[in-house]
Amino acid sequence: MHDFLQFWLNEFSRSENPQHVISVLTRAAATLGYEYAAYGMRRPFPISNPPILMVSNYPARWQERYIEARFANIDGAVKAALGSDRPVTWSAPANASKSAFWAEALSFGIAHGWSSASRGADGAIGVLTLSRTQDPIDTAEKFRNESIVHWLANVAHASMAPFLPAADEFDPDLTRRETDVLKWTADGKTAYEIALILSISESTVNFHVKNIVSKLGSTNKIQAVAKAALMGML
Repeated sequence: MHDFLQFWLNEFSRSENPQHVISVLTRAAATLGYEYAAYGMRRPFPISNPPILMVSNYPARWQERYIEARFANIDGAVKAALGSDRPVTWSAPANASKSAFWAEALSFGIAHGWSSASRGADGAIGVLTLSRTQDPIDTAEKFRNESIVHWLANVAHASMAPFLPAADEFDPDLTRRETDVLKWTADGKTAYEIALILSISESTVNFHVKNIVSKLGSTNKIQAVAKAALMGML
């Protein structure tokens, strides 16, 4: 196992562009029995149009369809991966013909696979997907490859991160007290409760909340908390 990981780590370390990353991923995937490999990542901001980078060895037409039809918004494998701290396995459902997404995926030979999410300290989120046409992933294979897929996802994330377009610089620069108020707000505490916890007046809490909302470019404290969470501030 150590030799396997060291070999692929050396291969990834030579990456000078995203195309090299997917080339290495594709070869690594093949050694595990998968025809296709894909890695997509995005920054958390701006929420309406975050920088995105996607690479894969999928057929060109499927890559085009996935983007133009916005299949990422309904791709259950991606959703499951983002909601798990471990790689997830998936297969096309029995009624795949009734789903536009799965019907098209199957037409390109995408039927069974893994998806694994990774998150960087800067808030960037990525998902690795390995897939193949035949043979669902059984329990033995899952046990054998889960840790490897997880490792590949993290190494792919680190390898791709330098090539992800930068988001606009954004540093809310909260004070220590504002950070305290923000964290208690995220825990669902009211201004009155936070005032008691921090031994300050309720009006002072509201003053800090107003500053937090402004610094985070939000319209209310709920949005501010959500934005702070996406930025890893909590």
